[in-house]
Amino acid sequence: MMSPIMTPLPHAAVGLVAWKLASRREDARALLIFMLVSCLPDLDLAFYFLLGRQEIFKHQLYSHNVFFALLSALIFFPLLRTKRERGALALVALSHLVLDVFVIDDVAPIGFRPFWPLSNLLVSFGFFPYVRRGTLEQVPSAGNFFALGLEILLFVVPALVFCRRKLRHLWRAGVQKKPGGPPEARATAKPS
Repeated sequence: MMSPIMTPLPHAAVGLVAWKLASRREDARALLIFMLVSCLPDLDLAFYFLLGRQEIFKHQLYSHNVFFALLSALIFFPLLRTKRERGALALVALSHLVLDVFVIDDVAPIGFRPFWPLSNLLVSFGFFPYVRRGTLEQVPSAGNFFALGLEILLFVVPALVFCRRKLRHLWRAGVQKKPGGPPEARATAKPS
């Protein structure tokens, strides 16, 4: 049986908010790093889907612990410019564990091991609905749509609203660097 999961959306939303709070500039690279590190513990799912070996790549065993989270943040430290961004990135990496501890887990063993390999203590305070993985026929279920809608409503929408100005500035800065300038300038430019 496949374990229930939280989709990457809430994790990425936390990364987005942390980027806005920690980074003083509109830096697309820093934004990408924050959102990537917030989702990195779910890398085990990618290995499972690519290699199909559930007995080796058990979700939340090897990558859902404090050591993996901090190591994943540490790897990206050289790409960030300030101590503030680095500290926030470490917190973002740990936030993945915090969010996942609240997802309902109904597959034994219940919970995950935040201090593995030093301890096999399982932690779970599951009350948040989950998305069930499975076949193409199983995934589009009412329960999955409800969980996904709740994630969007409680995490994604507030994060986008909170970060809208910084994202708008980042978008405009990126568009203006492209040949021809922003779309408005190209539309009003006279042909030669």
